[in-house]
Amino acid sequence: MGKILAFSGSNSKNSINQKLVQATAELVESNEVEVIDLRDYDAPLYGIDLETEKGIPESMKKLSAKMGSVDGYIISTPEHNGSMSALLKNTIDWLSRIEQKAFQNKPTVFLSTSPGQEVDYLH
Repeated sequence: MGKILAFSGSNSKNSINQKLVQATAELVESNEVEVIDLRDYDAPLYGIDLETEKGIPESMKKLSAKMGSVDGYIISTPEHNGSMSALLKNTIDWLSRIEQKAFQNKPTVFLSTSPGQEVDYLH
């Protein structure tokens, strides 16, 4: 495949989804994987009025360019009320204003993890 970009959709500094992305990246042997943190690509809450008045944030332009330079993605996102995280949704909203298809028709693996309740199935 080539180069893969990996990140989580979490804005927690202790994100288990970011840890999952890192662990998954370390298992990939046949491709170069770059792990980034979406918190380094800060953007305000998307709105058409904001975009019209201020344009697309430089951080989103940089992220879009980075995404354009790879061949695929590994993304792990927490589940928030049955959906993706607000950080990932907002990022997709901004990216879709640059490149209509935010993931640019490239192969994408979506993961998710949760601390959940531990269950001892042996007892």
